[in-house]
Amino acid sequence: MRILAAFDKCKDSLSAREICALAQKVVSTQPISHEIECSPLTDGGEGFAQLLTEQKSGSYHSILASDSIGEEKEVRIGIVPFDKLEPNLREFADLPDHGNYAVIEMSSIAGLSDLPSEKRNPWLTSTVGVGQLLAEVASLKVSAIILGIGGSATNDMGLGALRSLGVRFLDQENQPIFFPNPESWGRIQTICPEKLVTLPSIRIACDVTNQLLGEGGATFQFGPQKGLSISRRDEMESNMDIMSARLAETFDKPLVFREEEGTGAAGGIGYGLSVAYDTKFVPGFSFVSKWFDLEKSIQNADLILTGEGRFDQTSLMGKGPYEIIRMASRYNKNVILLAGSVDSDAKKKCMNEFSNLKIEAFGNDQFTLEENLLNASDLFQQKLNYYLSLHQ
Repeated sequence: MRILAAFDKCKDSLSAREICALAQKVVSTQPISHEIECSPLTDGGEGFAQLLTEQKSGSYHSILASDSIGEEKEVRIGIVPFDKLEPNLREFADLPDHGNYAVIEMSSIAGLSDLPSEKRNPWLTSTVGVGQLLAEVASLKVSAIILGIGGSATNDMGLGALRSLGVRFLDQENQPIFFPNPESWGRIQTICPEKLVTLPSIRIACDVTNQLLGEGGATFQFGPQKGLSISRRDEMESNMDIMSARLAETFDKPLVFREEEGTGAAGGIGYGLSVAYDTKFVPGFSFVSKWFDLEKSIQNADLILTGEGRFDQTSLMGKGPYEIIRMASRYNKNVILLAGSVDSDAKKKCMNEFSNLKIEAFGNDQFTLEENLLNASDLFQQKLNYYLSLHQ
């Protein structure tokens, strides 16, 4: 039997690469020999740069940059020659047919998973480090930038990144604000974009289609998971409304641009970069799927294993495991989805919509969240071993 293991990460527990390796380990212990192909998933968040760069045998460029709370950290930028990508992928993402592409992962420098819960506070975090990575790319003479923006700890609309890219934010005394975060926005008197660094075109890989403001926007939809208290949510939204209008005016962009799909992703960094640069949002899963030729792997498999940390209603909005199910259904393939926890309504919807599908949680209901996270490796292996035994 040919098996494809295509898992996304289990947040705060197992990376996509780690959980695929565990699946491979379980398959290797089965009494009947099976072939297995591992294809870790990424939505633009953790693992994006490494997975994409290594799959195309690219190289790395290292840089010291500031993380979301201003601490220095070494990060790697992927460098992939254009001819390593198939023409249909370059066409899909509207990438130039020359030079090298830089692959940057926002979460590698401003990731939520890097911060302990007590330090998660989007009033204080900033994308300064993301801008430092982008500015470094300007010196590498690449023809395009591929930026994955999942898993961020910030809600600063990319102001920090713009600061590192040459935009000066000055207070009432004409002094620069070096680490702009939402807490400091009220001090910004003047925005000076004259020294903005020139960048090649940017392709932003992201499956989130939320616009910048409103109940489905950056603050209301994603702020709480980054540490934003409900009591200050309206205040953050109001500040973002005001500052986004100031950015639009500074870069001579129409205010309606805030309503574009994707501008609310990753704390609004897509909005900030897009008012200043030539950018284009590309659907994250579709882009990664074409990069790894997942459709061919699914066609060749007899059984597909997929999953993530939590499978719920948000999973049905284009996340990798759900898209794997949809793609597999077109070829009538058997799928086992294992997630740390499973929302019953999301499961019911999928079971009604697709055949040849099993969806189960591998977390233990008797454990606390912390205990499940600590024991995720063993729990996953036990559950997968049981379901594989049913397919012997």
